[in-house]
Amino acid sequence: MFQKHREIVNSIEGLSEKEREFLYSALNIHGHVCGGMPMGYVAGLAALKALGVERERNMDKMVILNSGDGHAAGCFADGVQFATGCTFGKGIMKKEPKGKWTFFLVDKKKGKAVKVTLKNEILKKAFSAPFITEYRSKGVNPADVPPEVAEPGFKRPFSLKLEDVVEIEGPFDFKVEKKKPCFNIVECSVCGHIVAENYIKMEDGKPVCLDCINYHVDK
Repeated sequence: MFQKHREIVNSIEGLSEKEREFLYSALNIHGHVCGGMPMGYVAGLAALKALGVERERNMDKMVILNSGDGHAAGCFADGVQFATGCTFGKGIMKKEPKGKWTFFLVDKKKGKAVKVTLKNEILKKAFSAPFITEYRSKGVNPADVPPEVAEPGFKRPFSLKLEDVVEIEGPFDFKVEKKKPCFNIVECSVCGHIVAENYIKMEDGKPVCLDCINYHVDK
């Protein structure tokens, strides 16, 4: 699988070495070849360029994603995460579900953002392609779609000009409250689990986790 993913990524022209490596990582983590993840990846690269910033390594930028759940947008979200470096795990990607292929990339330090929207034309072509109409919509799992069907959709976004893939608004002012991270841990007085201090509640003067508060039983 990894060798095949490497071959697919290496066949794509116009990427820097760094962009190629992150795309390879994205494909490995995503797990299957499709058109959605690379659309998100290209959109993420376009957002970085428009905002004039590099891929995030810390927590100074964030993405607000308007895709939701239960429709074909999860793949797009994975691409955006890998391109921008704004991930759910780092707490700098969040969903505001609207069922749209749009997102905001925010530079929290500068208080600036861009809004990125996939063009209607590329979405319509993606949803009318055999990957969707002949396979996914009929219940075929994405990893089981034949390579000759899946791979052209994966490569297509990289063959287009950015302006043919996305519409970008901004940069414009956008303020985000910067929260101080918590580095303290506390042991729950009921279950004994270690909990991040900012998720602990106090009950009868003792630290209690959210699972145990008001539910503990006398031993």
